[in-house]
Amino acid sequence: MSNNNGKQSRFVIGLVIALIVVIFAVLNVDPVTVSFGFTRVKLPLIILIIVSLLLGAVITLLLANTGNKKENKLNRHAQKQISNVKVSHDNQIADALKENNVKKQTK
Repeated sequence: MSNNNGKQSRFVIGLVIALIVVIFAVLNVDPVTVSFGFTRVKLPLIILIIVSLLLGAVITLLLANTGNKKENKLNRHAQKQISNVKVSHDNQIADALKENNVKKQTK
């Protein structure tokens, strides 16, 4: 249940931040000149803020997904190793029980 609460709190925090950005953008509508090196463009600051926000979100999503793929691969590898250890451990227990039964029968 704490995982669900964590998702809800992240969602609420995201909404609050988005609202702050929107208010900030609406308050800054004056035109500004942006230089791209080879050209200059004059556009409202609100457009610049929103485009920057969207580019940041896209970059964050791309980087977050890259990390998850590696993490999932590591998790699968770790689960396979744990499974191998469990099988090995189970085999050792079975061997020990067999030896114990053999010792009891020889007595």
